[in-house]
Amino acid sequence: MDPNLVAVAVFENKTGDPKFANIGSMAAERVMQGLTQVGQFSVAPMPSADVLSSAAKGKDSLRALAEVTKAGKIVHGDYYLQEDRLQFHAWVQDIIARKNIVPLEPVSGPVTDPAAALEPLRLRLMGGLACVFDPKVNYILSIMKEPPRFEAYREFVEGVKARLRGEYQQSADIFLLAAERDPNLNIALMYVSMNYINQGRWAEGDEVAQKVEKSRAELSSGERLLLDWLRGCLHGDPEIKFRSQRQLASLQSSWVWSLFTAEEAIPSNYPQEAVAQLAKCQPYNESWKELAPRYWSALTTAHHMLGNHKQELKEARRGRKQFPESISMLANEVDALAGLGRTSDLQKLFEESRTLPPESGYSPGNIMLLAGRELRAHGYKEDSKQVLNQALQWFEARPGQEKASVGNRYSQARTFYSLGKWDEAKALFEELHNQLTDNINYLGALGVTAARRGEREEALKISKQLEEDKRPYLFGNPTYWRARIAALLGDKEGAVSLLRQAIKQGYAYSSLHPIEDFESLADFPPYIQLIKPKG
Repeated sequence: MDPNLVAVAVFENKTGDPKFANIGSMAAERVMQGLTQVGQFSVAPMPSADVLSSAAKGKDSLRALAEVTKAGKIVHGDYYLQEDRLQFHAWVQDIIARKNIVPLEPVSGPVTDPAAALEPLRLRLMGGLACVFDPKVNYILSIMKEPPRFEAYREFVEGVKARLRGEYQQSADIFLLAAERDPNLNIALMYVSMNYINQGRWAEGDEVAQKVEKSRAELSSGERLLLDWLRGCLHGDPEIKFRSQRQLASLQSSWVWSLFTAEEAIPSNYPQEAVAQLAKCQPYNESWKELAPRYWSALTTAHHMLGNHKQELKEARRGRKQFPESISMLANEVDALAGLGRTSDLQKLFEESRTLPPESGYSPGNIMLLAGRELRAHGYKEDSKQVLNQALQWFEARPGQEKASVGNRYSQARTFYSLGKWDEAKALFEELHNQLTDNINYLGALGVTAARRGEREEALKISKQLEEDKRPYLFGNPTYWRARIAALLGDKEGAVSLLRQAIKQGYAYSSLHPIEDFESLADFPPYIQLIKPKG
């Protein structure tokens, strides 16, 4: 059987009236005409009735059609009479896998115009088979109640591809157009919401998600799970996100869902399950090259959380072979080497980082800052100081405009903080807070700096300000900073209680490490139990 060849069977007359028999051939011909316009697969000519009759002796009729045409996929259907209306049903059978691969709802229309009644189903068959043959959207088709109508299919595919490239605004605009062309395509609106979230436009993403929520009863079970995941994002509930993705992965055959599940397992503190899910993935699949960096990042993070630093290093280096020019892939290797205390190898990577193209969120200075904090977290304090001083030199040597940027000043302030240069850190954190008062991180940093400087009342005052910040979509960040302040002020039980609260509000377990402010909790049993990997 040719998996890229599609055959169409004559639709079966289930009306009970022989005068409607010719509609079956008409339906098959119209479907064939539509499928030939898709262009992503071939459509087999329809065999004669005599040839099919001869081949069907003692065999299933669909199997006989497949054997005659050599088609790996068969479209078949039937139609019923409901008073003065015809109702059409259709399926797409994968002959080799022996399963239906396109979810389709029945359509109906006036018995006086069978072609018009069939048209909505024909358009969904075109869109559905186009999705089947496009690897970028095939995995999404498996959770849809129905595929996009063909006139919305191209926009849907382009929206998916733009999203994979990280072009979130463009993706949102394209998905909105797809939803406009196919009003029943609720999943397109879910992707609009996701794209808004990726841009930090939480309220807009929430508004779109609420619109989809009103149509929950019309969604498939897979779409409802995806909506649950989306609501978990918006409400800061990592457990709901993780459970929803885990269910999606268990119901679907595509490894892409396993990758997404692994990414949700990590912030929920299930690193072992993340490793298990990632074992089902294909990091070297050329069709999914955009997802490979996420695979390597998830795998190395999971091993890091488990303390498997040798395996982490092995996987990080495999990722670097695939993406030798990526500084974010280099950061994965840095993380592993710091966990092992291999400072001479780190120095080689610092030099290499200066030669790589820039990526958002990554710079040679940030690579050194990451390494310095990791070295300290794993007990290599003297090596940590050396590396942090290198990071500081890099930040201070930036050209004027780059040095004055918010990102550079914040990284420099964090480096001062990690080196115990509290006065210098405070000056920069104050500058940043005065410039961007809404940013919780700058206020929180001022709070922990005050605690470090012995300014207890100031630290408690800032902790109170953080507690009173009730803005939505902060996902436990103010509470996390309060936990750091409490730990520095000697309140171990309060710190752990606040960490638990922050996690319930959406703060990720994977972001708790490495933090020098929690060193006083290292031998505190409730803290040890809290950060212990689950599962």
